[in-house]
Amino acid sequence: MGQVGFTARRSSPPPRPANDTTAGGGDPTQPPPAKSRKTSHRTAIDSLGEDLLLDIFLRLPTLASLVRAALTCRAWRAAVASSPSFRRRFRDLHPPPLLGVFCDPRGHGLPVFLPSHGRDRDVLAAIRGGDFLFTRRLRDLDDGGAPLRWRVSDCRGGYLLLVNSDAGLVATVNPMAPRMTDFINMPFRINDSAANNAGAADATGQEESSPISLDPHLICSEEDPMSFQLVWLCHDESRVQATVFSNGTNGWCYLPWVDIEARASPVAPHDGNKHWLKPGMQANGLIFWPFKNKEHMLVLDTSTMEFTVHEFPVFSEVQQGCSFVVGETKDDGPCIVCIVGTTVSVWMRKFDEKGVERWRFADSILSSEEANQLGILGGLKVVTINDGFVYLATTEMIFSLCIETKKIEKLFPMSFRSRHLHPYIMAWPPSLVRNYGKFAAPRLSHQCLTAN
Repeated sequence: MGQVGFTARRSSPPPRPANDTTAGGGDPTQPPPAKSRKTSHRTAIDSLGEDLLLDIFLRLPTLASLVRAALTCRAWRAAVASSPSFRRRFRDLHPPPLLGVFCDPRGHGLPVFLPSHGRDRDVLAAIRGGDFLFTRRLRDLDDGGAPLRWRVSDCRGGYLLLVNSDAGLVATVNPMAPRMTDFINMPFRINDSAANNAGAADATGQEESSPISLDPHLICSEEDPMSFQLVWLCHDESRVQATVFSNGTNGWCYLPWVDIEARASPVAPHDGNKHWLKPGMQANGLIFWPFKNKEHMLVLDTSTMEFTVHEFPVFSEVQQGCSFVVGETKDDGPCIVCIVGTTVSVWMRKFDEKGVERWRFADSILSSEEANQLGILGGLKVVTINDGFVYLATTEMIFSLCIETKKIEKLFPMSFRSRHLHPYIMAWPPSLVRNYGKFAAPRLSHQCLTAN
């Protein structure tokens, strides 16, 4: 008997109601129903609260990263630029990065730049975006007849102060913003070529019969990075005179000559040497010029333009041939870092038992044993101090040493030799600081000379 087969059939759907409006079953004469709008939960990047935004920015690793993030939109830039308290907190947490080192060329030319070898991509991008070869402004002067011979006189606040004695010019150059370059006529002429004539001129190329001019110094304002001053010191055997330039007035002002008692007093030791001051060093608006006799330092407070004389605290160390630099600690206090051999010590201003402020030994921040462990066997010199960090150099390596933590780091190898090194440290950019006013200069009411 044969097997009966069955074929399964899919049952037909029930007929749709006449009022069904689903796809394929609606009235063809009616438009399709509107689609429901989905609710969006996305937030615009510039709608973050300012407090939350600044807390996030505090966690960025470097100043270069902050600049890149803050310039993403106007609201973010405004949040950073309008908050001095955020600026202070960020600086406390993140020391400004070292972008490289400038050195003066031998003979004619422009300063040479050795970039740092860090791994932070934002820092490397900042270096690539800058004009550290000075190709955009300084080289243009050579076509106008000015010799291409610039040497570094100062470096701070993101600017280099360059001197071209042959052209009678000084220039303030920001490699991160080349368009901000300013060219300023010197208040007096200096002939560097005369320095090669032994006995005929001083180290700056000036005749023995004229006052001695030392290198100018750059005074920057953290609250208004677009403002700056230049301070140029002249001296004779016992007097000093400061000449000050302000970019707000675009003119030089000659302050009165001041007698220095340590040189002018009848009982003061007098060696008859007209060249009694060494090149100056700056610490948070104070400029220090050590005496060549290693016993005193001339100090100018640039906020009041008043001179004082300090006893030189490291006289015995200097007698041993130490390397020393004046700079500022993390809290902006002045300090002296001295190196004898490979031992690094710090001196600070402290009050004694009589309430008199003096230089006192503070701490030893690097011992010879620690230096030997790093392979530093000799030839260590201090280059500069910035924001509590000491920058050291040997013929092979650049180091940073934190005064507070005593932590030393190798930064990058030296690829050239130079007597004068100028570390370039990234500064807080003007685009992230509101204009809180320029330098007030009521004290500059003396004889003035416009720069142009």
